[in-house]
Amino acid sequence: MNKGYLIAHVTVSNAIAYAEYAKAAGEAMQAFSPKVIAWSGQYENLEGESHERHIVFEFASFAEAKRFYESPQYQAARAIRAGAATGTFVLVEGAA
Repeated sequence: MNKGYLIAHVTVSNAIAYAEYAKAAGEAMQAFSPKVIAWSGQYENLEGESHERHIVFEFASFAEAKRFYESPQYQAARAIRAGAATGTFVLVEGAA
């Protein structure tokens, strides 16, 4: 089974509210145990919309990544993020 990846590109507009989101999202992730593949650090935006933070999470499968994103716990965290940040979130199936 191929891995699943949640890729997030985020620009924070309210650091205090975003910190609350990050805490809630981290708690929601505990049941899914994703591996952090990349977390901000050095980056170069080559094309398209630019964001200041980037993170890639690896899940056991695409379905597991989607199950996390759609979970009630993460959706509650996502509601906290609304108004605190803008971004793009993508689910991608890994190559075999």
